[in-house]
Amino acid sequence: LHFHEVKAGNPDLKAPDVLKKLSQMYKAIPAAELEKLNLEIVADHNPKSESEKLEQRKKILFARKHGLPKSPPITAYQVYIMEQLSGNKGTPINAMALKFVETSKAWNLLSQQSKEKYIVQAMENKLTFLRALKQWAEEKEIQFSKRISVLSNRLFAKHQRIEAKRLKESKAAPRT
Repeated sequence: LHFHEVKAGNPDLKAPDVLKKLSQMYKAIPAAELEKLNLEIVADHNPKSESEKLEQRKKILFARKHGLPKSPPITAYQVYIMEQLSGNKGTPINAMALKFVETSKAWNLLSQQSKEKYIVQAMENKLTFLRALKQWAEEKEIQFSKRISVLSNRLFAKHQRIEAKRLKESKAAPRT
């Protein structure tokens, strides 16, 4: 039951037709075999462990300490919320929660024309952020990616290579 297998067997089929065929094949599978497949899927699924998540957070924090740009609000909704909720420092959490709910409802009532300025601002924020991210990657001499996790992994790996090289050179250097 794999998309690519069905597509390889029927190269003339378009994606929606392949999905329909997969659906028919799935419905034709006996219940016992279906249960077996579901168990295999569950066994194959390996969510990240806490240590892996912690390691990833450590890498992102390392990248942030080395100048990784912070992501600005990049959706129109985020821009609107940030604009409406700015200047509320020191406001109690309960009051902020109520204001957030009201602001969210107000967003849903805005016309598409009113939302347009937030959409434009969000697009500008996104482009500015991507430019800053690309410039940062070039400065750090790592391959660019839009994904923060990939960039932080690359920076951390580069840092480890440099540290290992330094350590190796310091051990190889004769002491006088």
